[in-house]
Amino acid sequence: MGILDRYILRLHLLPFLFGTSVVTFLFLMQFLMRYGEQLLGKGLELWVILQLIGLNAPWMLMLAVPMGALFATVYTFGSLAAEHEVTIFKASGMSAWQMMRAVLLTALLLSGGLVWFSDRVLPEANHQAKVMLADIQRKRPTLLLEPGRFSQQLEGYTVLVRSRDSSGRLLLGVSLYDMTRPGWLSVISADTARLRLSTSLTEFILELTSGELHQLPRRGQGEERWIQFRRLWLRIPAQNYAFVRSDARLFARGEREMSIAQLKAVAEEARQQRQRLEEQMERIMAPHWRELFAPDPMERGKELTGRIRQRLLALRSALEGVSAEYAGAAQRERQHWVEIHKKYAIAAACFLLVLAGAPLGIMTRGGNFGTSALLSLGFYIFYWAALISGEKLADRGYLSPAVGMWWGNGVVFGIALLSFLRLQTGTWALWQRWRR
Repeated sequence: MGILDRYILRLHLLPFLFGTSVVTFLFLMQFLMRYGEQLLGKGLELWVILQLIGLNAPWMLMLAVPMGALFATVYTFGSLAAEHEVTIFKASGMSAWQMMRAVLLTALLLSGGLVWFSDRVLPEANHQAKVMLADIQRKRPTLLLEPGRFSQQLEGYTVLVRSRDSSGRLLLGVSLYDMTRPGWLSVISADTARLRLSTSLTEFILELTSGELHQLPRRGQGEERWIQFRRLWLRIPAQNYAFVRSDARLFARGEREMSIAQLKAVAEEARQQRQRLEEQMERIMAPHWRELFAPDPMERGKELTGRIRQRLLALRSALEGVSAEYAGAAQRERQHWVEIHKKYAIAAACFLLVLAGAPLGIMTRGGNFGTSALLSLGFYIFYWAALISGEKLADRGYLSPAVGMWWGNGVVFGIALLSFLRLQTGTWALWQRWRR
C-alpha cells in the first residue's frame, strides 16, 4: 500500500466513524421511542435497560455501517475533487482505479466482516434481545393486554380490553370475569382502568372507574347482585413478576435469530417436506382421476354429471389439508431463503455503495457536509426501500428470494459502473450525448 492509499484511508476514517455513529444514534432513538414506555418508569434497573439496548445494537450497526461507508466515500472524494487534488492525481498519470483501490479493497474486507457478523453475532443478539423483552413484558403484563382479545394474565380473572388511550397507560372499555369465588360468577364492567404492580411486586392493583358489578350464582342458589360504582380497587396476587432472566434455550428461534447454516437446514427440511406432500397429493389424486375418466357407456348424462361432482368434492376434501400444509412448507422455505440472501445482500451493499460513492463524489465535488449527506441519504433511502419491498414480495411469493433481495444491489451496481466508466474515460460518448 502506497503513501497515497494510506493518505486517502486516513481521510476516510473520521467521516466513516461520524456517519456510522449518526445513523446508529437515529436507530437508537427509534428503538427508544418504540419501547421507551415499556422500559422507563417500570421499576427496571438501569443495567437491565442498558443490556437490552446493547443486545439491539448489532442490528443497528449492521444497517449503519454501509451508510457510514457511503457517506465517508462521497465526502472524502468530494473533498479531494473540490481541492483539485483529483486533478493533480490525474495529471500525474493515475487512473480512477488507482485512486479508489485502497478504499474499494477496504470496503471489500468490510463486506466480508459484515457477512461474518450477520452469521455469528447478529442472530444470537437478536435471540437474546427477544428473550429479554419477553421477560420484561412478563414482569409487566399490562403490556400483554392487547385490545380486542381475552387475556388470562391476571390470576383468577379473564380480562377483555377494548382499547387504550394514546399514552397506552389507560385501558378503555374493560370487562373482567372473576373466577376466584366458588359458586359465584362475577362480571365487572368499567369505562376505564389502570393496572400497576405494588412496590413489593407481589400483587397487582387494578383501579376501575365508572362501572358495574354483576354477581351471578352458578347453581341458582342465592340472589343475583348488581352494584354500580364510581371507583373500585382490586388487589390480585402476582407471582413470578419480578424481573428474572429466562433460559434462552427454551425459546424457539425465528429466521432472524438463525445463522446461515441453520437457515439452510430449515429451508432444506421445508423443501423435503414439500416434495413429500407433492407425492402424497399425486397418490390422492390418482384413483380419483381414474374414476373420473372411466368410460361407462350405460351411464347417462345426468348420472355422469352427478358422479363427476361427487368425485370432485371428494378430491377437494382430500386435498384441502395437504394443500394447506404444502403452502405452509413453501412459505417457510421462501422466508428462510430470503433471510439468507438478505445477509449477503446487505453486506455486499457496503462494497457497492462505496463503488458508487467514489466516482459520484468526484463528479459532484461534494466536499461539504450538506452535499455528501444529501447524496448519501438519497442512495440509502432508495436502497432500503428496494430491500424492504423486495423482502415483502419475496416472502409472499411474487418474486424469487434472490431477485427480491438483490435487485436493489443490481441498480446500485449499474449506477456505480456508469459513474466509474464516466470518471475513467472522461469522454464517454453516452454521457456527453445525455448532457446535450
